[in-house]
Amino acid sequence: MLQLACVGVGTVLVLRVRPLLGSLAFAELMVVASVAGIVTIAGWVLLRREHKSTLRMAHSMLEERVLKASLQETVEKRTIELEEAQRVLQRMWWLGQQITLELNPQRVLERFLEAVSDIAGADGGAVGLIGEEGRLHIVVGTGLLATYAGMTVSMADSAMGRVIRSGAAWTVTDIDEHPEQVSAEVYEQVRGKLRGMAIVPISRRGERIGAVNLVTRESRRFTTADLERIESMSDLLSVSLENAELVETLRKTEWRFRTLFRAAPDAVFTVLQSGRIREANDAVREITGLEPRLTVGREIVELVAEADRPPLQSALDATLAGRPSRVEVAFQHEEEGVITRRIVAVAMSRLPEADPPALLLVARDVTTEREMRSRLMEADRLAAVGELVAGVAHEVNNPLSSISAFSQLMLRDEGLTESQREGLEVIKSETIRASQVVKDLLAFARRSGPHRELVDLNDIVERTLRLRGYQMKSSKVTLVTQLSPQIPHVAGDARQLQQVCLNLVVNAVQAMTATGGGTLRLMTHSDAGKVVMDVQDTGGGIPAWAKARIFEPFFTTKEEGEGTGLGLSVSYGIIAAHGGTIEAVETSQQGTTMRVTLPSSESI
Repeated sequence: MLQLACVGVGTVLVLRVRPLLGSLAFAELMVVASVAGIVTIAGWVLLRREHKSTLRMAHSMLEERVLKASLQETVEKRTIELEEAQRVLQRMWWLGQQITLELNPQRVLERFLEAVSDIAGADGGAVGLIGEEGRLHIVVGTGLLATYAGMTVSMADSAMGRVIRSGAAWTVTDIDEHPEQVSAEVYEQVRGKLRGMAIVPISRRGERIGAVNLVTRESRRFTTADLERIESMSDLLSVSLENAELVETLRKTEWRFRTLFRAAPDAVFTVLQSGRIREANDAVREITGLEPRLTVGREIVELVAEADRPPLQSALDATLAGRPSRVEVAFQHEEEGVITRRIVAVAMSRLPEADPPALLLVARDVTTEREMRSRLMEADRLAAVGELVAGVAHEVNNPLSSISAFSQLMLRDEGLTESQREGLEVIKSETIRASQVVKDLLAFARRSGPHRELVDLNDIVERTLRLRGYQMKSSKVTLVTQLSPQIPHVAGDARQLQQVCLNLVVNAVQAMTATGGGTLRLMTHSDAGKVVMDVQDTGGGIPAWAKARIFEPFFTTKEEGEGTGLGLSVSYGIIAAHGGTIEAVETSQQGTTMRVTLPSSESI
C-alpha cells in the first residue's frame, strides 16, 4: 500500500511541474516516472504474493501442528486400547489355559470369576446357576459379593433371574437410583456398599444355565465392550464347565464302578485272551487265599485243582468264541500246610468292544451250599436211621421185658443152686441195663418241642454215658467220672442238654480212637452260682489253625464221612440259648478239655 501511495504522489508532482519543463524533459520525466511506478507496482505485487504465500504457509504449519497433535492423541488412545485389548486377550488366554487344565467344576467357576472381575475392573462378582428345583444358587462369589456364595435366590424377584429369563445383558450405573431392579432383600444387604452393576447370562448349547454378576464400589457405566468381553468369557466358561462336569461325571461313574467292582460279594475277574488275569476284586481273596494284586498276571487255570483245569480252559475257549459259559470248579490253595478247597460256580462272558479281547468271570463260592446240601441229605438219612432204630428199640424192648420177667420168676424157685441163682441174677441185671439203654435211646430220639424244667446235670451225664458205653469199650477208651453230688439243678431242656453232652462225648471218643484209645474224664462241679461240666480226652488235640473255627457250622477236621461239622455249632447254640458258655479251655497234643458252664437254678 505504501508503494502505491508513493506512485500516486510522484504522479501528482510530475503533473504540477509540467508547465515548468519542456516537452522533451517532461517526456523523459514521464518515462522515468512510469518506469519507477511500474517497478514500484511490480514490487508491490510481488510482495503481496509473498505475503500471501507466507500466510498460507503459516496456516498450513498451524494445521499440521493440530493434525500432528490429533494424530498423537489418537495413537496414544489406540495404544492404550491395544494394550487393554492385549491384557484382555492375555487374561482370556490365561483363563482358557487354567479352566482347560482344571477338571473340578467349582475350581473352574472360581478361576472364571477371578479373571472376569479383573478384565472388567470390578470390585466383586458372583456366579449363579439354576438348580434342579428351579431356584438360583450362588455357587461362587468374590470381593464385595464373596459372602453371598451359597445363597439361594428366587428366579422371579432377582435381577439375575430376570437376565436369565430374558437372555439379554443388563447394566446399571448406580443401583441406588434403580432399587426396584433388584429384590428388596438383596438391596437392603448391598445398599451403600456398591453402586455399579452388570449382569450377563451364561448359556450352554442355547440353554441359559445361569448368570454372572459384577459390581463396583463407585458409580460405573459398563460399556458395550465390557459386556461383550464378559459374554465372550461366559461362552468359554460354558464350554469348560461342561467339560469339567463331564470329567466329574466320568470320575464319579468310574468310582461307582470301582466301588461296586471291589465290594461285589462274588469274586470278579477280567481275563485276557492269553488266560492271564488283568483285574480282580477283593472277594477273590476268599476263594484263592491270595491278595487280589497277587493274582494279577497269573493264569487263572493255575488257581484251580488240576483235575478241573481242562473243563475251565474249555469254557474259556468257548467264551472267547462268543458263547457265554458256566462251569463249576474247585479253587484250592495251601495255608499253613493245610490245603483248602472251595467249590466255585463260574459264569463267564466276553467283554464287548474290549481291546485287547478280554473275558468277564463272575465266580460264586458254593462250597457252603454244596456242604449244606450234603449235610441235609446226611441229616435226612440219619433221621430215617433214627426212626428205624426207634422201631427196632421198641421191638427189642418187648423180648427184654419178657426175659426180665421170666428171670425174676425163676429166681423165686428155692431149688436153684448158687451158681444157677448167680447166672439168673446176671441175666436179670443185664436185661434191666439193656432195657434202660433202650429207654434212653427212645427218649433221645423222640421229637418234642423245647421244654424248660429243673434238670440234674449229673443224671444227664449218666444217661449219655450209658448210650455210648459200647462205643467206648470197642474204641479202648477208659471212662473216669467225677460227678459232684452237691451241684444244684439247672433250668433247661433235658433233651437238648443231653444232645450237647452226647456231642462232646462222641468228639472225645473219636479223637482218642485215632490214637488207639485213651482216657475220657467227665467232671461236674459248681462255681459261684454256675454249674460246670468238663469233658476231657487224651486225644491228639485241636490244631492251632482250627481252634478259632470249631464252632462254625459245617467246619470239621475229620475225614469225609466221619462228621457233619454241625455238632459243636448246634451245641454252641443250645448252650447260648440256656444262658451259658461252651469253650475249649485247654488243647494240646496230650488232649483237649471242653467246658460247659450253665447258670444254676439258684442264681436265676
